[in-house]
Amino acid sequence: MPLDSEDLPTVYLFAEDPLSRHGLAAILDLEPAIATVLVESPTQLTQYAVRSANVLLWDMGWDFPAADSDGVYDTITDLVEDGLPVIAILPDGEAPSTARQMGVAGILSRNIKARQLRAALYAASEGLSVTDPALNTPADLPSPTSMKSIPDPPTPREREVLALLAEGLTNRAIGVRLGISENTAKFHVQSVLSKLGVSSRTEAVVQATRLGLLIL
Repeated sequence: MPLDSEDLPTVYLFAEDPLSRHGLAAILDLEPAIATVLVESPTQLTQYAVRSANVLLWDMGWDFPAADSDGVYDTITDLVEDGLPVIAILPDGEAPSTARQMGVAGILSRNIKARQLRAALYAASEGLSVTDPALNTPADLPSPTSMKSIPDPPTPREREVLALLAEGLTNRAIGVRLGISENTAKFHVQSVLSKLGVSSRTEAVVQATRLGLLIL
């Protein structure tokens, strides 16, 4: 069934490498239902600049994070925390852990097929998480032998909040998802950070993954 016009996604495509940027744009141009906006520089990735985006498609480049001289990592993380779904295309040979720690909505390999890429963009625009099956390997999962205990483990509700943090949801979005107020969601987030001994949402996801409390 074709999508209604108001359901058609606007995709912002960010790739610092011009060949990658125009190559991906050519793929997306094959799907006229997707409106594509090209972004060349991290300075263009502001809340104001991407306010009309449904999804941000981010080509991480060929040598990330060595090429992160302009603070791309922090910029993307901020957009994720603001609720923008981000799909990351990994460099060849790069483990998905870095992107997962940022809470992106999708992780794809560079050899993703055009139809799979377009399907991933539609899924992310509808609030779903997507991962290239080729990237789901046992090496990416925490080993049970590495799980550690913490003095005050998260409650079941805090585990739910932690899982939503891993999706990159804001406090307001967490509240909506769980049927609680934004203030209550904020309280649970702060409690999770305190119990894990971290100061940021990204660190909470990383630490919880290391402890075996969260499988991304």
